[in-house]
Amino acid sequence: MTLRFAIPSKGSLYDGTIAFLESAGLRVSRPNPRRYTASIRALPGADVLLHRPTDIVEKVAAGEIDLGISGLDLVEELHGDRDDLIVLFDDLGYGAAELVVAVPETWIDVTSWHDLADLAVELHSQGRLLRIATKYPSLTRRFCYANGINYFRLVESQGATEAAPGLGYADIIVDITETGVTLRDNQLKIVGDPILRTQACLIASRRCLRANPAALEATRTVLELVEARRRARRFVQVTANIAGESAEDVGRRVAARPDLAGVQGPTIALVWPSTPRAVGVSGWYMVTLLVPQERVLDLVAHLRRLGGDTIAVMPAQYVFDSTCSSYERLIALLEEQT
Repeated sequence: MTLRFAIPSKGSLYDGTIAFLESAGLRVSRPNPRRYTASIRALPGADVLLHRPTDIVEKVAAGEIDLGISGLDLVEELHGDRDDLIVLFDDLGYGAAELVVAVPETWIDVTSWHDLADLAVELHSQGRLLRIATKYPSLTRRFCYANGINYFRLVESQGATEAAPGLGYADIIVDITETGVTLRDNQLKIVGDPILRTQACLIASRRCLRANPAALEATRTVLELVEARRRARRFVQVTANIAGESAEDVGRRVAARPDLAGVQGPTIALVWPSTPRAVGVSGWYMVTLLVPQERVLDLVAHLRRLGGDTIAVMPAQYVFDSTCSSYERLIALLEEQT
């Protein structure tokens, strides 16, 4: 076994993880949906384990799993001061949600965290505490003290937290929301900015990777592919055929717009003619550029003005840099004294 890699076992985080890993060349093979082990061909010898997202965080922090994917909200809530848990990527690009404070819509005078602090003081003067229902006690406690809300009582919620104020066992809630629809359906409104913006993240065990060179090398494979895939999302590859006297001539004209000349400039290649060219007729050259997605139409217009033909746009699957910065960052973290 070279690597113990845990992923969510079900739900939207599972679906997003399976799709993301496949897009990065790490296709998960799970022959039986009731099995809680799987494999990844690109990681021979690795055990892919399917766990609840909360268990993944706990097991990585405890050194029972080398690598895992979970939600950043759970990492921030559960890892505490355990330095063995390392966040390798905190933004894999799916599973986005926000941890928010929500109060009853009828509280028209409560529109900010400062109002909540004042309310907590007022309730305390009446002999009771502001009751906050949440599944995130650590994050909620940290938030309250950081914002002057000093008189409160946390109410543990394992079920539908948004129902707590309506059922009368809490005054307000702190909970995760993707769209806010469920909160509105329960006559709640969000107060202030999100406490935390969260999405799927990749975490690792410092202790495990220090002790297991094979696991570290397998982790390097994961980081290389994930980093290149995340970077590729921002780019497309554009090719076009342009007539010109020479490759230098075409290159100069394309690069006359430096903002549209690609990451490191255009690549120019001679197009071999399907029929002999007449005397005095310019040659055709294929231009290839890697550009940010949002510049595609500007580039197409530029190439057309240069006489460009057969312009094709393709998504980039991977974009590798000269080094894998996430792996270098990991090695630096492993070398730190804790």
